[in-house]
Amino acid sequence: MTLAQLLNQNSFLLVSGVALGGALIALIARRARLWVWLVWIAAVAVAVILNRAARTTPARAFESAAEVERAIASGAPTLVELYSNY
Repeated sequence: MTLAQLLNQNSFLLVSGVALGGALIALIARRARLWVWLVWIAAVAVAVILNRAARTTPARAFESAAEVERAIASGAPTLVELYSNY
């Protein structure tokens, strides 16, 4: 995996990490109150949940090439979608 692919696959995590890291430094420098820290912790939790949700993959519609060929041969309209992360 190249560096560009690694950055592309983890861009949400990296952007949120940089933003939350900057906020962490600001909170430490300003000696923030407890409720501000709780907001920061909630933002970290939301970022982690969104990152995990974005990484889930749906179940496969077809388990084998034979099932795909049967669906095409059935005479029903067929949509073929090609997808690439890059």
